[in-house]
Amino acid sequence: QAPLCADVVFQLQGGHRVFAHRVYLATACSRFYDLFALEGPPETLSEGDGGTRDLSSWGRGFLSLRWELVADP
Repeated sequence: QAPLCADVVFQLQGGHRVFAHRVYLATACSRFYDLFALEGPPETLSEGDGGTRDLSSWGRGFLSLRWELVADP
């Protein structure tokens, strides 16, 4: 439900979540490297868009990216 140290969560249709690690994804696939090399989250994540970025132009499978602060385990 909430694995320790995962820094990526894929939100799938139907509410399923898949937890992963950025470093493994980025080294395995250049598309993930490009995704994680994007400009980081806003300096302050406020009540606005929460750091959401539209990725629908990236092609099938990528809809959006959202930065979210979580408690450090």
